[in-house]
Amino acid sequence: MSYGPPPPGNPGPPPGGYGTGGYGPPPGGYGPPSGGQPGFGGQPPVGAEPPKNYIAFNIMGIFGCMIVGIIGLIFALQVNSKWQMGDYAGAESAANTAKICGIIGLIAFILHALFWVVYIIFVVIILGAAASAPTTTYY
Repeated sequence: MSYGPPPPGNPGPPPGGYGTGGYGPPPGGYGPPSGGQPGFGGQPPVGAEPPKNYIAFNIMGIFGCMIVGIIGLIFALQVNSKWQMGDYAGAESAANTAKICGIIGLIAFILHALFWVVYIIFVVIILGAAASAPTTTYY
């Protein structure tokens, strides 16, 4: 099927067809100047140690607020693997998210534990008051 000749003033496709001349890559090339993928640095930062993953806070956070604890645990487990793959910015981002979720989960865990301590003390006081109450019966 042919659509006919190009209209006047339209130069048509570049000479040589696709891939054999024509248009080249954009000036400056593709991607970051290092030639790698975006977000992946060539060298680790100066410290050269992976960031802290806050895994203990997130494990305790599961018992205080399960959703936040699980989300934080997922991000905490990603920190070391991203660091080993060379995604240093991603490892820092995962560590920051794990830290925030860990702090929220730890506060929820502490409040949850504090609630149960207060509840047990309340029950003991009520049972003690009931046991020491006089047992007089009137017929």
